[in-house]
Amino acid sequence: MFHRILIRKYIGQSSLLFLSCGAALFAFAWVRVWVVSLLDMGQFQTILEQFREFEKFAPIDFDALFTYPGRVGMTFDEPIVIFCTVIWCISRGSDVVSGELGRGTLEMTLAQPISRSSLLFSHAFVSVAGLAGLCLLVWAGVTMGVHFTSVTESIPAPTFRLPFVNLDIPLTAEEPSELTIPLSDRVDVRTYAASTFHLFSFGFFLLGISSFFSAIDRYRWRTVGAVVSVYVAQLVMFGLGKAAESLQWLLSFTFFSCYKPQKMTSLVGKEGFGAPWSLSLSLPDAALAPLAYPLILLALGACFYFLAWSCFNKRDLPAPL
Repeated sequence: MFHRILIRKYIGQSSLLFLSCGAALFAFAWVRVWVVSLLDMGQFQTILEQFREFEKFAPIDFDALFTYPGRVGMTFDEPIVIFCTVIWCISRGSDVVSGELGRGTLEMTLAQPISRSSLLFSHAFVSVAGLAGLCLLVWAGVTMGVHFTSVTESIPAPTFRLPFVNLDIPLTAEEPSELTIPLSDRVDVRTYAASTFHLFSFGFFLLGISSFFSAIDRYRWRTVGAVVSVYVAQLVMFGLGKAAESLQWLLSFTFFSCYKPQKMTSLVGKEGFGAPWSLSLSLPDAALAPLAYPLILLALGACFYFLAWSCFNKRDLPAPL
């Protein structure tokens, strides 16, 4: 099913893109964690309270952002992380058939003792492995940031609460003291294993749909345009469903509703590390179990890969121009 020469070829084709996206994701995740340490938790909470009316647009409740794990976990929802993942998936998925046709190399490749199935699945193997590597680099960047960052916390002066009136009286005139501690004392990087898996599932779906459009088209620019159109339409549906209660039914028809890395971070804080991997645990604001959402994305991606394989094996390939 996999062809060694093809795998080597696709690795060479995608290595520059992988190194570029990987370096950007690793560096951004590290810096993003460092930025978290610069914001005073109390001031951040005060600022965020002013925007409670926009909480419905956030991936999680604001209360979860008042903790260090919640703020670090927002890395997986940052536009740069999503953007780099989308670039890898669409660029690699769209290249498998229509890219080769556009370059005029597909006919020469298939003239060798190589089947169409080997070509498609060898390309998929390299693309999925690269996606997994990018997701792990995000997690690695978060890990490095957590272990090499310290945070400063304010320790308030001791007080005495008067009974009946609930009034706190300071016992000393000293200013609140500050304590510097490693961020790793407040954040366990194992919390983000489920978030990394959600990012991989999200990318796998995009790889599948990009490969499908590539398998039925001749021009790569048209393949990229079709995938981006679907992506934007789904994003608009997700935004409208979040904005208006009357349009919440749209959330059931967009794959963005299955991407919940921050929900998994909050769930770990409440239920433990095994909660995001459960198919029986019920979530208060979701219809399905935590593990069901990434499995849906994986199943949809696999279905699109199957459709790509079926269409590619049956279609007549046009002669190169």
